[in-house]
Amino acid sequence: MAFVVGQGGKKLVLSSVGKKRKDFKSTLTRHHILPFIKEKEKLRQLPELYKLIEKADWDAFVASRLSEKFVSVHFEQAQRREKLEYNNRLSRKGYAGLEDQLEETMLEVKIDQSTLWKKAREDKHGNIPDPKVAEKGK
Repeated sequence: MAFVVGQGGKKLVLSSVGKKRKDFKSTLTRHHILPFIKEKEKLRQLPELYKLIEKADWDAFVASRLSEKFVSVHFEQAQRREKLEYNNRLSRKGYAGLEDQLEETMLEVKIDQSTLWKKAREDKHGNIPDPKVAEKGK
């Protein structure tokens, strides 16, 4: 099976596939490997949901996720993430992108640092889900 993609869409398609592959690997790691890191026997079997994965590919993937380097980096980043108190919801847009967006929508309001901080932590409905962050935002 082959797909014909125009030259203009090639980059978009490849970046989309790359993101989906990364998300899939992350899901496999979080749900099917890390919870069983101490129970190596359970990791020998493929997850029931993913029987299309070849056994050799699964074994290689598990081995890469159980490597000393991967585990140390994973837990180091997890510890760093736990230290964050006031999580933002900006994604790749960042504060600069948020400021540009707010300048377009809030024409008559001066956008200062406190407005940006508060807007960065709101969900798409304008609510701040985390009570600790909401209290700080007041």
